[in-house]
Amino acid sequence: MKSLRLQLILLVFLPLTVLGTVVVWMTHHAVEGLLEHRLQKEIELVARAMRVPVERSLLAGDLGGVQDTLDAVFDIGRVYGAYVYDAGGRRVAVAGEARPGPREQIEAAELVALGEELGRYAELGGEEVFSYFVPLTGPAGRIEGLLQVVRLEQEIAEQLEELRVLGWLLWTLVMVVMFAIVLIGHRLAVGRHVERLVQSMARVEAGEPRHRAQVDGPDELAGVAGALNRMLDGLDRMQAELDVERQERQYMLEQMRQQEHLAALGRFSSGVAHELGAPLTVIDGDTRRLQQHEDLGDDARRRLERMRRQVQRTRELISQLMEFVRSDHQPAESVELGRLLRRTLAAMRPECESRGIELSVDELPDEIRVRGWEVRLEHALVNLVRNAVQAASSAVAVVVERRNGSVVVAVEDDGPGVPAGERERIFEPFHTRGKEGRGTGLGLAIVKSVAEEHQAGLNVVSSHALGGSRFELVLDQEAADG
Repeated sequence: MKSLRLQLILLVFLPLTVLGTVVVWMTHHAVEGLLEHRLQKEIELVARAMRVPVERSLLAGDLGGVQDTLDAVFDIGRVYGAYVYDAGGRRVAVAGEARPGPREQIEAAELVALGEELGRYAELGGEEVFSYFVPLTGPAGRIEGLLQVVRLEQEIAEQLEELRVLGWLLWTLVMVVMFAIVLIGHRLAVGRHVERLVQSMARVEAGEPRHRAQVDGPDELAGVAGALNRMLDGLDRMQAELDVERQERQYMLEQMRQQEHLAALGRFSSGVAHELGAPLTVIDGDTRRLQQHEDLGDDARRRLERMRRQVQRTRELISQLMEFVRSDHQPAESVELGRLLRRTLAAMRPECESRGIELSVDELPDEIRVRGWEVRLEHALVNLVRNAVQAASSAVAVVVERRNGSVVVAVEDDGPGVPAGERERIFEPFHTRGKEGRGTGLGLAIVKSVAEEHQAGLNVVSSHALGGSRFELVLDQEAADG
């Protein structure tokens, strides 16, 4: 894996460096040519400037004047040597350390014959030089001699080398500056934003799922940060959906287990009811006959009466157990709630009177109807009222309310109430509340089972009216026809 910085250097900086080097080399080559031409041009200009005084002195036969002109030019410092030849190519005046030999004089004679100005590189006195030749002519245009001005080639090469070294040093400095700009620019424009994104990802990975990346910087990186945040939001939504599905699946599994338990309990209860029904009937009948004997004492009668109450309680337990595991597979029907409540309250009044509990009921509207199974709803309501009667001290109230398209049947008592920590457990089978010996522990479990069958709500809160508990059965109200 290559870093973005290395990719930037390899794909941007390096190609730019190669391209710049080629351009600099071509520029140097062109500049060196121009400089060389300029240096050569200087010698040419010097030679042409000397031509007139040298011609005048040469035509006048004043060789001293020719020598003085050459010496004056030699003192300029840019000239390595200056030489004058006559029409036959013989050297007549010299300025400088190098002295032309026979070969140079022969070449001079040839150039006199040509009669043209000429510049060329050659060797003079063991040194590489650049010479510029200017013909010297008389009034009639006849060539009378030749002027040669010489400059060392080494001087030209040294100046060219100085220019070359300076140019490459400047280019190296430019490359260093460019490299620093690339690194700093990468850091400011890209690197710090990428590091921030990486840090955000690391924080999410380390256990901060609610953290989100800061959306700033260049548009491309801001887009990446925004996409990362959207992805994290999507993952959160997916996780929430998975949690809901997991809870629903757990709830369904729990419901299936409960149904399996209820099925097993139903089979067991049917067998128990069948096996205990006949013995309990015999015990109850024999107990009644024994109570009819006139010679029984008070203690024996109390014991027989207690036996009959326990037999009745056992029968009640079996009856409620059968109600708890019962399920009605018939189609649901429209149930008139008012009539159902009046029947339920009529069945519970004797028990209320026997316990000294005042049972109060609000007006029951006849037009309220719900969808369900009437027998099962009656069992649920009877058990709700019985539970309240068993927990109450002196009063139980039944209230019917309409609430957001639903009908609420509330049963309140003035008992000690249900502690907040017990409000879920009281619907478990065989969990009792109130005074010891009251109830079988199946009444509220039956109510919860019926509520689940009807997809109804079942709530327990504190009663504001009586000070005890308030149990609410929330049923969907059936819409009126027409």
